[in-house]
Amino acid sequence: MAGEPGGEQGAEPLRIVATRLPLDKIDDPGIAHVLELWNRSRGPHALPPRGAIKPEQLKQVLGKVNLLTVLRDPLRFVFRLRGSVIAHVHGSDLTGHDVAELQPPEYRDMLIRHYTEAVESAAPTLYLIRQSRGVRDAVYRRIILPLGTPEGAVEMLLTVSAWEPDFPGRAEKLGYRHR
Repeated sequence: MAGEPGGEQGAEPLRIVATRLPLDKIDDPGIAHVLELWNRSRGPHALPPRGAIKPEQLKQVLGKVNLLTVLRDPLRFVFRLRGSVIAHVHGSDLTGHDVAELQPPEYRDMLIRHYTEAVESAAPTLYLIRQSRGVRDAVYRRIILPLGTPEGAVEMLLTVSAWEPDFPGRAEKLGYRHR
């Protein structure tokens, strides 16, 4: 599939270690801004509605944003919007694609686990994610913010990623390009 992380046949497997981080000590200003915006947008409700956060409010992080539609029976996640910076790193825009199509399985399974956790908890989650293949690695942070009904039924997920300037090159060396 286009945009899938992975290497050539016979390459070392992709190893992923995801560490859940607390939401009270966010060191990335873009992620902190979006979490604050999410909290303001929900007011006294469990979740902000799906249209509460506008693209113009996300200017500083817009290229590193994903918006996913949550489908049920069975639970699935479809990219509704793929940030341009993320699409560049992955080598293609996956808008309209189901997360279940992604490869390699380690990457896909991590995303599905994290997205499922955000849906089930109806609460933001923040992770530090280290991906490695041999001696090459790439590290980034990703927050997942559920959007939906005031009662807490999750309809969409908004994700924002943050990484160091050398991340795109490191990710490319891990195989994050269209093959």
